[in-house]
Amino acid sequence: MKITELIDELRKTLEKEGDIEVTCTATALEGEIESAALPDVWESTVENLVVRDGGTFGCKRVRLYL
Repeated sequence: MKITELIDELRKTLEKEGDIEVTCTATALEGEIESAALPDVWESTVENLVVRDGGTFGCKRVRLYL
């Protein structure tokens, strides 16, 4: 999803629901599941945004950090 689409969706939600918490579903990496005291999948609040470049996706993107 591009930033403009995300902003549009957030504005629609803000109008309809008010200023509510934004959360994201997260998963542990396969190798971390056994060693971490976390479930395989959990929900957390979005804490900040960081622009990343390269890596697995090979392009610039905004990363939501939980």
